[in-house]
Amino acid sequence: MSTVTQQQSRGQKQKLDPQDNNLHISSKKNAREFIFISKIFLKKFQNVELHALGEATKISVRVAENLQRQGLVTITKINSFTADIDGRKRVKLVVSLQLTQDGKARIDQELQA
Repeated sequence: MSTVTQQQSRGQKQKLDPQDNNLHISSKKNAREFIFISKIFLKKFQNVELHALGEATKISVRVAENLQRQGLVTITKINSFTADIDGRKRVKLVVSLQLTQDGKARIDQELQA
């Protein structure tokens, strides 16, 4: 996600090319933006994991639930952890998504550009 942030700060628009299937959700963007980014990840990888810490867990749940309601993915696993970060205990949520056949066709059609 740091690549996306750097590109936006420079005002350049470039295609997002994820290197692995882990999408780190932050509370700095809204759920709609992460839904779009998730579709890019799902197009490249059939399985995607949404990783979120603290307040961002609400956004990751909203993204996963919205994608499943649209019929694009199936939520295969939800893990929650307590992570000790900088001496503070934080909640970490990992949501695993599996792309459906119908979802694959719809995402390919939607992201043609």
